[in-house]
Amino acid sequence: MKTLDYIRVVLIQPTHPGNIGATARAMANMGVSQLVLVDPVDFPSPVATARAAGADEILDNALVVDTLDIAVADCTLVIGTTARSRSIKWPEKSPSKAVETFKTGQHSKIAYVFGRESSGLTNEELERCHFLIRIPVEESFSSLNLASAVTVILYEIRKQLLQSTEEMTVKSDKLATAEEMRHFLEHLEQFVKKIEFSDGRSSKLQRKMARMFNRIHMYAQEVRMVRGLFKSVEDKLDGKY
Repeated sequence: MKTLDYIRVVLIQPTHPGNIGATARAMANMGVSQLVLVDPVDFPSPVATARAAGADEILDNALVVDTLDIAVADCTLVIGTTARSRSIKWPEKSPSKAVETFKTGQHSKIAYVFGRESSGLTNEELERCHFLIRIPVEESFSSLNLASAVTVILYEIRKQLLQSTEEMTVKSDKLATAEEMRHFLEHLEQFVKKIEFSDGRSSKLQRKMARMFNRIHMYAQEVRMVRGLFKSVEDKLDGKY
């Protein structure tokens, strides 16, 4: 089986270099090569190299960036991981169901995002994800080591794709990338303010709309169409027509 070059592992602010090295080792085991580190506390590090146990190439090629937006900008599917519930319920799938989402070959680049060891993903980072996955561990002892979580999820991907004979091809009608969705949601927020729309009940309107549009999983053409609609209304409000 070829290396899963379209799968990207993103670690947000990993605090211990040993977890980075162990993650690289797990990735090499499962045939995944793309590692992106968002603002790591200690990297590069000899501790990471030692824990990688020979997966030096993944560490050497790891991309270090400042923000999650940069890490997933060219991805068409962003999957977050979580160990806790949220005040606003975000769509969740099991690790196996998450793989079913992209087995059709519509996605060219897929990011699995792992939050900080101590606190996971922030709400703002959550908004960048199309859905979350939760490993069904024992509730009375739910804390799972970062590299162990990466191993479980990548194993599920490899297991299911090995069982399938489908060719992963990208369809002509491309899904919107994470960057296109971010610009769309920013435009949506500006548009809502311009027309003075409010649901009258919640201060979390923007987050709810982000959840809705991420659930729809828009095509790039649809994003351009809706943003064109926003622009047309904005022009009328500004008296350009």
